[in-house]
Amino acid sequence: AIHHRHPTLLLDSNGDARVAKGATTPTIKPRDKVDMVSSPAPLPGGSTRSSTIKLLGTRITVACDQWVRSLTPGRIFVMVLFVIFAVHRTMSTLQAHKEWKLAPIANIQRTCPRPNYKTLGESPPSEPKPKICLTTLTDEKDKALATRLVGWRNFDGLLKITWENKLKYAKKHGYFLFDESDQLDKSRPPSWSKIRAVNRLLKEENCTWVFWLDADTVIMNSDRRIEEFLPADPNLDLLLSVDDGGGYNAGVWLIHNTEWARKFLQEWWDMRSFVKVPGLAKSGDNDALKFKLKTDYGDQAVFDQHMLAPPRCTFNSYVKFVPPSTYDSLERHVKDQEWYMAESFYHKGDFVAHVAGVDNKVETLKMLLNAAK
Repeated sequence: AIHHRHPTLLLDSNGDARVAKGATTPTIKPRDKVDMVSSPAPLPGGSTRSSTIKLLGTRITVACDQWVRSLTPGRIFVMVLFVIFAVHRTMSTLQAHKEWKLAPIANIQRTCPRPNYKTLGESPPSEPKPKICLTTLTDEKDKALATRLVGWRNFDGLLKITWENKLKYAKKHGYFLFDESDQLDKSRPPSWSKIRAVNRLLKEENCTWVFWLDADTVIMNSDRRIEEFLPADPNLDLLLSVDDGGGYNAGVWLIHNTEWARKFLQEWWDMRSFVKVPGLAKSGDNDALKFKLKTDYGDQAVFDQHMLAPPRCTFNSYVKFVPPSTYDSLERHVKDQEWYMAESFYHKGDFVAHVAGVDNKVETLKMLLNAAK
């Protein structure tokens, strides 16, 4: 049973009620009164929401602290590599889809200076007729894993795009065209395999001259014959084009089938210290070539014994591309540009156009193929 104690009430002579002695009356403390008056009623769910947010924040803080404590040098290294890889692939993709337009000089006719040496085209036809071979390759069918993962420039599909252009030219003049993609050495960047490819054609196909063309080249003027710039002197072995700023370009060149030439190719191939990691923008073969020529053939008299460097527009014109937003302005002031009528840059009528240093290879090559004749 529950007993409640109540104060005892008595009536006095006037009939008024009073509390009996010893009885207590409930009192309300001032603090309680203040609390009752000043404490606002909590908003519905407010206290619960605030508590949930605080709890969530605490859990996140604890989780982050535990994650940081769990990091080891190995894990940090992997994370840094992942970030670098993500940034690299993003930038590569953006560059591969960057829009370009052929510079205005591509529509301006010019005549490339003639070589300053006697050529086969100027000489009476020889018997037997020299066997002139054109060749190129890509790693599209058998690409190394490192190149697939970190390759900056994508050459996939280039050979398919430009092959018909080269094949028509070879048939037109009775030349031989070879796809040497099966000569690919996957232990090196694919650009190095051009040396193996050319060496094979000299030894096994008995080509008199081999004309190496990177896959990102287009025959722009099919009326030009290779004999027009091949030297008549049988002691000359290698034709190169000069790069802007010095050195020579390994993207397009011609070599004679001689003992000196085969030895030169082998020595170039053996320069393993110049081989770069597969997938980088530079392969190292061009650097090796420049170093060898500077070291072994730096003296002009020694160079001239076996090599020639006709004007670059003879067979390796560098193509100038510009952003579409600047084209109209550049066209109005084209004669003020440093590349106007420059021997290095492609102008209408040049023999071969080379899309070097551009990441958006497919679209830029299609522009050239549409303009080729």
